[in-house]
Amino acid sequence: MKKLKFLFTMLVLMVTASASAEGMQYVVFDLKDGTQTVIALQDKPVITCQGGELKVTVAGQEKVSASLGDVAKYYFSETPLGIFEMTEEKPRIEMGHLYIANAKTGDVVRVYTTDGRMVGAYRIADNGSADIDLTTLGKGLYIVKMPKTSIKILNQ
Repeated sequence: MKKLKFLFTMLVLMVTASASAEGMQYVVFDLKDGTQTVIALQDKPVITCQGGELKVTVAGQEKVSASLGDVAKYYFSETPLGIFEMTEEKPRIEMGHLYIANAKTGDVVRVYTTDGRMVGAYRIADNGSADIDLTTLGKGLYIVKMPKTSIKILNQ
């Protein structure tokens, strides 16, 4: 068990060093329950594995705690939450609501804080639309992740 723990720790350290060298700025943890946590490498996350549990802390604050079996995947990214490009058709914001149209029925739209916490998940209705009430969220910057694109929004 100690050898396995040591090998896992060394693998994470080597991959982290390699990711930093290749310009990656974030480590992303996807859990099987659908939650996703994004941590900036500049925050120097501490990743430990003990007794079959994965723990990730930043400055003493626990960011991820899960059994290894509950981790779907982890990877490194240049941008937080896979935001690479915008599509031409953008959702619109009016009167404190985010309106999404022409989406695939049943798809899920997730809203995240900039530190990677998911604060909402909304299913696309049968008519291909969603109405997300932003007034229920605090003021600040949020990332809205849709199946094919992600956008940043400022909730004022």
